[in-house]
Amino acid sequence: MQKKPVETVSANERVSAAVATLLIQNNKILLGRRFSDNNIESTFEGWQCPGGYLLEGETIEQSAKRICKQKAGIIIGGLRAGPYSNNLFSESLHTVSLYVIADSYQIVDSRQFNSSLFKWSWFTISRLPAPLYLPLKNVFNGRENIYITDSDSG
Repeated sequence: MQKKPVETVSANERVSAAVATLLIQNNKILLGRRFSDNNIESTFEGWQCPGGYLLEGETIEQSAKRICKQKAGIIIGGLRAGPYSNNLFSESLHTVSLYVIADSYQIVDSRQFNSSLFKWSWFTISRLPAPLYLPLKNVFNGRENIYITDSDSG
């Protein structure tokens, strides 16, 4: 029996995995926007959910909890699987965003929640702000958004 050759993939051919949390309460969603800074690439501009890259060895749920605490100063609970988005930012940047839906939250660090890096606000799902960060825009423009429901609404 002849072995099949192993396919190798270089680092620049890999797609990065990101995790983001959809926190929906009373038909409103928590979104943050980075303040403009010369050190932040324009790729990451727009209103977005708490999100970031999945670290090696983390589960999706662990990643969502870490990111929400680091970026927004919140602890989340009641996690369930959400939609995903395939994001082609440019020829050199391709990510997949895995969304988690959190049914509860608690602000544990108000300084982080009200930081100078992000502005966090609640928006009615039917009236989202512009511009949306590409992965979130892809979710709301795609058919996956049918699965985004507010646990308090039904």
